[in-house]
Amino acid sequence: MLLMEKIALLREAITNHKRVTGLGNLQPREFCPHILGRNKEGGWSVLGWQFGGLSERGLPPEGDWRCFELSNLSQLASHEGQWYRGFYSGRGEQHCVKQIDTAIDAAHSAEIRENFGGRIRQRGLQPPRQRRWPR
Repeated sequence: MLLMEKIALLREAITNHKRVTGLGNLQPREFCPHILGRNKEGGWSVLGWQFGGLSERGLPPEGDWRCFELSNLSQLASHEGQWYRGFYSGRGEQHCVKQIDTAIDAAHSAEIRENFGGRIRQRGLQPPRQRRWPR
């Protein structure tokens, strides 16, 4: 698959909320692409929520963010199915894509979660904080 074919497939998958399967670094991957563009070296990369397949670092049961260089992806195909938004827990900004070409719309982007004492809660669902004013 040529680079321009990969770019076209990923653009279409992001725009239409499709899942992508393929090989990444010769390992089977299944992910929902969120951001496509150029990395700091000028090559093409995609940031996606990987929810299936294998990973060199292991893959948590709920999935995790993965950055793929398009040069390391092969046998890509897009599929209908459940869209996984992934979640953001405040670990910092993404460093996968520096110059964005295509990005997921806000309604399908990462869910914001916050970590409180080892428990993750969705923003807006935690009880309001009580302020303590100095006496």
